Amino acid sequence: MSQDEVVAALATPDFYPHRPRTVEYVQTHISHVFLAGPYVYKLKKAVRFPFLDFSTAELRRHFCLEEVRLNRRLAPGVYLDVLPVVRGAGGGPALGAAGEALDHVVWMRRLPPGALLVNRLGESPSQAIDELAAVLARFHASAPTGLEIAAHADADALRARWAENLETAASFAGRLLTAEDHEILRDFGPSFLRRHETFLRARQQGGRIREGHGDLHAEHVCVLDAPLTEPPELPPLPAGIYVFDCVEFSAAFRCIDVASEIAFLAMDLETLERPDLARRFVAAYAAAADDPAVDVLIPFYACYRACVRGKVEGLASIALEVDARTRDAAAARARRHFTVAVRYAWQADGPAIIACAGLAGTGKSTLARELAATTGFALLATDEIRKRGPAPDAAGLYTPAARARVYDTLVTEAEAALASGRGVVADATFLRAADRGRLAAAARRERRPYVFVECRAPEAVVRARLLRREAEPGMSDARWSTYCEQRARWEAFSVDEPHLVVDTGGDVAEARAAACRRLWRWRQGRGIEGA
Repeated sequence: MSQDEVVAALATPDFYPHRPRTVEYVQTHISHVFLAGPYVYKLKKAVRFPFLDFSTAELRRHFCLEEVRLNRRLAPGVYLDVLPVVRGAGGGPALGAAGEALDHVVWMRRLPPGALLVNRLGESPSQAIDELAAVLARFHASAPTGLEIAAHADADALRARWAENLETAASFAGRLLTAEDHEILRDFGPSFLRRHETFLRARQQGGRIREGHGDLHAEHVCVLDAPLTEPPELPPLPAGIYVFDCVEFSAAFRCIDVASEIAFLAMDLETLERPDLARRFVAAYAAAADDPAVDVLIPFYACYRACVRGKVEGLASIALEVDARTRDAAAARARRHFTVAVRYAWQADGPAIIACAGLAGTGKSTLARELAATTGFALLATDEIRKRGPAPDAAGLYTPAARARVYDTLVTEAEAALASGRGVVADATFLRAADRGRLAAAARRERRPYVFVECRAPEAVVRARLLRREAEPGMSDARWSTYCEQRARWEAFSVDEPHLVVDTGGDVAEARAAACRRLWRWRQGRGIEGA
């Protein structure tokens, strides 16, 4: 009997002894999942991939048993049993009866969708995040460790996995991520491992590599505020936190540095646009596990996890067995994950200041927005600062005193951001060397690197842009006369000011690519090109 026939039977309400009214059928790339009333039944697909082998019924039975055993560690009472699907008296499939076993399913209690962490993010579940961190700290403390387990987090093994993932992702460059972002990701992993190899070895020797969960994201965390009393034939499931659906098919995927486990959920929360909860989760875990050094590794492992998710979604975006709408949704998720991966790479070495400078109309604000979105740094723009609060008359916005106040605010807020651990992209003309010097002094006080990106464009392009601005007013009030006045007052960069020049007269994507490649070299301590 084929597995297709087993799937068809499992999708039928009459197949189950408890006769659910409906059966909801969901597929993943490795499982058939059937939501049947208060229960869930999971059938492993008869597939073989480089990272798993479910190709025979015996292997599927083995991994069903492993799934139940491993998941009972963090989800006790949820995983009920492994049931055989047998050839029934009439020749068709039957569940849990005596007879020839055709396949096996994992039998689970169904958790309420509204209790999943991914569906509770709008509630600001800070207490649940803290409790989850404590649960995982206790779990990791008692999880198996040792030389065999620690070997999976060896720098060479990490380097190989990084290269493999980025090699697959290369086929998506230009469609799901830019070529320069792929170059940065490809460089980031090996560079980080080279700089932190001694630290990683100390983590191995210090027992920080554990047999963990391996797939910790917000869809796999359930927060029960009250006991679950359905179905009535089972004892109530106590209120608390349940983490389910761990990796059962690969010891290498779940034998990891605990920082990798924590980074997975932090990355997921970041992708779900809750960076505040990501930071809270990491801090709560570091405190509960007495592992403050975990913070050093979060950017690396979170970047790796985001790349893996981007790769998986990228492959789904070209899968011909699904419809175009599903492929498009997968492509959007892939782009989001690659975007987050790139941000973690930029933030791995701590905060810095990237200051976009240049005359009106050169495109500095456009480039600044691109760089802030790419790096995840805070964007501080003098145009926005100038117009905060009650609107004065236009002339009053540009007096020497008003300009001084704007730059004071820019410098103060930049320094505060650095002190809080966040990088800054500053957007201002920076005509005067004195204003640039004040920002540089703030960076030096916080002992953080800084660089100026001087944006230049041909005057014909600038004039055309500023004429369009007259027809389509925006945040900036600058016009062609403004440009001419600024050009006369421009104080050129000295050799002592770290800066590079970017041509912003053409396509935004080209300017972004040029700026990112050169800023990445600077960020990695390889010097500044094009100053």
